[in-house]
Amino acid sequence: MIYVGIDVASTKHDIVILNGLGELFKKAFSIKNDLEGYKKLLSEISSAKEFFNDLNVRIGLESTGHYSRNILHFLILARFEVMFINPLLTNMDRKAASVRKTKTDAIDAKAICMFLIRNQNDFKPYTLSSYHIDELKTLVRQRKSLKTQINKEMNLLHAYVIQAFPEYYKIFKKINSKASMEVLSRYASLSEFKRVRLETLKELIRKSSKGHHGIKEAQMIKELPSSSIGIDSSALSFSIKQTIKRILMIKEQIGDIEHEITHHVDESHTTLLSVPGVGYTTGAIILAEIGDIHRFKTDDQLLAYAGLNLSVYQSGNFEGSYKISKRGSSILRFAIYHVAQAAVKFDPVFKAYYLKKKSEGKRHRVIIGHVTKKILRVIRSILKNNSTYSINTH
Repeated sequence: MIYVGIDVASTKHDIVILNGLGELFKKAFSIKNDLEGYKKLLSEISSAKEFFNDLNVRIGLESTGHYSRNILHFLILARFEVMFINPLLTNMDRKAASVRKTKTDAIDAKAICMFLIRNQNDFKPYTLSSYHIDELKTLVRQRKSLKTQINKEMNLLHAYVIQAFPEYYKIFKKINSKASMEVLSRYASLSEFKRVRLETLKELIRKSSKGHHGIKEAQMIKELPSSSIGIDSSALSFSIKQTIKRILMIKEQIGDIEHEITHHVDESHTTLLSVPGVGYTTGAIILAEIGDIHRFKTDDQLLAYAGLNLSVYQSGNFEGSYKISKRGSSILRFAIYHVAQAAVKFDPVFKAYYLKKKSEGKRHRVIIGHVTKKILRVIRSILKNNSTYSINTH
């Protein structure tokens, strides 16, 4: 077996190539972080195969953030076995490479090689499935960021509307409904409401609500200029329209991200979508947050990671009630909670469990709390065994 250790940096990568006996192919060398550098690496690996008369190659590189993604992807597509290594794990081999307190890129690359040799029986290659999960991690976090932005913009919109015409909420209870947003994107002041024709308003509301609303809402809007306590302000009107533009733009970006998420979930060939309540978005969150399921040796470890393990407050002779710790990944906990909500509606076993607990006087949130734990155990089993969900999976 040939072992290739790559110490990743922003502009160059340092390489050491050894065989299983620790014999050096050649002096440590560097490649540029570009296509020519990558081609040079392939050429050196090919020469090492001839030198050692061995066709089996394993490559290791440390997970050093975004700098390692490009070369990792290149090597995966070139069909090499590559192991993504936590830098903390190679630290022991790095220290063993020199009795002095020295740290060079060549020493780091050799330490990665030695780690591969020392852990050859525990070698876990990075796969295209792993690549898609990493892609999902990026997309899920970006989606979460955009959702946070929308919430901020919606809070701004509420503040502007309350100042401009607070009675608007009697017409549209949901200010972010399509009909409401269509109206406000065109007319957002008392003066504009006064000038617009009733028929124009009615048609706009009717089309945007697909016929569910129309003349009644239009008439109420037309009455606002004479009955509202709002401030007739061109600045507020401008602010409302600009905020709506930003909200619609962010929503479009979220739609694009969700389309990309669907692609990567499909490419990961996960069986997670067989679980009732797990759709593409929740499935992407679960896959991205859990990552390698083999990191979690027990159900309890995964529960703790999601913050669904129990904690208790105790002082002296007083022992409080048990509650979930809410530590760990909040976004994973959020996804599991939504899956549990769907499972008690659509899965016969979970539904029966819910109704049984309900008949015992348990509150909805308490029951869902128990269901989240059961769901997470099912998910761990499915990911670990690459199996599909069935009623007997519980």
